[in-house]
Amino acid sequence: MGKDDTTTKKRRKFNTSSSSESTKLSPGEVYKKVVDFEESESKLRPAEKDAVLFKKICQDIRQLFTDIAELKAKGTEEAKEKLNAKRVEASLQLVALKKLNRLEKVRTRTGRDALHKEKQRVDSTHLLLQNLLYEADHLNKEVTKCLQFKSKDEEIELVPVDDFYKTAPPEVCRPEVTKTDEHQLQLARLEWELRQRRELAGACNELVSSKERVAAAIAAARSRLDALAPHLRDVLKATRPLQECLALRLDDKREESKLATLLPRPLFLLYANGSAYADVLGAKNVIVGISGDEDEARRLEQTYNIDNEFVVSNDSDSDQDGNDEDQREKKKRHHRSAKISKEEKADAKKREALRKHPLHVLVTVKIPDGTGLNLTFSYLMHLKIIVVNFTMNHPKPITGISAADVLDGNCVLNELYIGDTGSDSPHPATSFLLKSAGISEEFQHIIPEIGKPYIWAQRMCGLDFMAAIGNEHKDLKNVQLCPSLSVATVENFIFTLQKRLKARVELMKELQDLECGKIIPSKEMATVRLSGSMTQWQSVSWSEYVQAPSTAFLVSEGLVNPDNMLYRAIITRQSAKLVALVALSSDYPKKAPLFSLTLHYNGTHHSGTNDDIRDIERYVNTNWQGDNLKPNLSNQITKLLTCLDILLETMGTQEFPPDKVMLQPVRGKNRMKPYKFLKQGSGIFVQFE
Repeated sequence: MGKDDTTTKKRRKFNTSSSSESTKLSPGEVYKKVVDFEESESKLRPAEKDAVLFKKICQDIRQLFTDIAELKAKGTEEAKEKLNAKRVEASLQLVALKKLNRLEKVRTRTGRDALHKEKQRVDSTHLLLQNLLYEADHLNKEVTKCLQFKSKDEEIELVPVDDFYKTAPPEVCRPEVTKTDEHQLQLARLEWELRQRRELAGACNELVSSKERVAAAIAAARSRLDALAPHLRDVLKATRPLQECLALRLDDKREESKLATLLPRPLFLLYANGSAYADVLGAKNVIVGISGDEDEARRLEQTYNIDNEFVVSNDSDSDQDGNDEDQREKKKRHHRSAKISKEEKADAKKREALRKHPLHVLVTVKIPDGTGLNLTFSYLMHLKIIVVNFTMNHPKPITGISAADVLDGNCVLNELYIGDTGSDSPHPATSFLLKSAGISEEFQHIIPEIGKPYIWAQRMCGLDFMAAIGNEHKDLKNVQLCPSLSVATVENFIFTLQKRLKARVELMKELQDLECGKIIPSKEMATVRLSGSMTQWQSVSWSEYVQAPSTAFLVSEGLVNPDNMLYRAIITRQSAKLVALVALSSDYPKKAPLFSLTLHYNGTHHSGTNDDIRDIERYVNTNWQGDNLKPNLSNQITKLLTCLDILLETMGTQEFPPDKVMLQPVRGKNRMKPYKFLKQGSGIFVQFE
């Protein structure tokens, strides 16, 4: 009893001491000790073995849950005792599983911390590498700057070394030193260059002083001349009454001469030659003048001179400054034009490409009856060609539509020279210049806006583009002027245009009579009595002319084209109707008009289906030399009326009894009609041989 009690007391003392020690530790310290223990244990225990243990524990827990389920299903006392044991065992397994989970989390946290430390170390190393690369790049740039450094003396063009030793004095060149030392050679050459420039500067100063003396003498002479100007103006003013009495235009010509200095070279050449011929022929035939904006022409002249001076200048600094200003101006224009549409930009480019010189040359050509043609010659500065605009002056009103058309400016100038219609540019480079300016339109569509570029207009201004094509060494953009060509062309043009105007005035009068139904033939044709009459005369379009079957041959052979003047005449005699389509060429009456006939009588007949109609066309269109008649419209229509009477009277119908003397109404296998008129007695008609 005593020993047992003593032992029990000792145990109690021991337990009380240990419990007191455990109570001394706070929960935080206990948790820290547990954490430190688990961290040290996670380092000592391999993770692979814990993974195997984890799988084994999970498998055991599944087995325990299975056993527990089976024991619950049995429900016996023995099963209940085993069930408690299984529960305890499963709880222990879950505790072990939680510990493995904590160890794995500790390992994960430890690995993450180690990875973060390694990343920091790598980042610091990479930063150090970037700093070293930046320093290396900076050093390379500094080395490159040093290698590319150029001294100011390298920009100076020094004399060659051989010339330096020949021209420089010995105290400057020092060959015993400079031939072995390049640095000393460069210094010696610079010293010799400085001496030469000082000498040249002195000579320049002397020339400048001489120039100033000459300028002062010129200024003194100019002041004396300026003093004479008021007296000369008074003298000219006093002569004005005499000029008015003698119908002289001295003051006007003097003003025009001043204005002529602003003309471009082609227009100036035209003005000079045209004025000369106007003085010879008189104001009743030719008048030459200048019109346009004088102020704009002077501004354009000043701009041209400034541009030329800028091109001649070789100052590199001024060029650089100009380039900088141009770039700044372009940037400003870019900002200002940001709101401009593409259509407006295209229109601006087109206006600039088709820009005319502000001054124009006016030429008026007249004929004795007062009819005149006003021509305005303009110069396209970008395309380098001359264009012409024109208006007509009619002293009397014109009655009749077709008569007015022949005195239209386009009709008068059309093919004034063979093949020259003014419908295309004579300059071969025009299409390239338009494309470079961004204009996609064909030149033919632009002509109504600017005027017609006739070839004779270019030649009157001394421009010969065909000669430029033949010479391979000439530039098509800068064609040289030919004064002799201008002189010959101006004279020929004035007389050719006067001749054309006279012919058109006669044609106009003739068309007026035809529209009124009057036919005035020559005296030779007036002796024949006519039975038919012309009931209609009017102009027709090209489409109407082409659609007629009687004109197919003339159109296919190219004898008639859209540039001809086209008319339709209707001739009737009782029930017979003859429709005549007439084509007049631009140089009428040099070329006879061409008639295409269609007869409406017992059907429709034309030259393609009826030999008689073909014979009449041949006789009317071609047989003029044998008759010795002038091939004009009135004579041809008179012949046509005569042939119609012969044709109808030889048909043997009661409607058209014979009214003319004919030896044989028909002859030969072809049944030819007697269209030829012989002046025997009162006149007789026979067949052509």
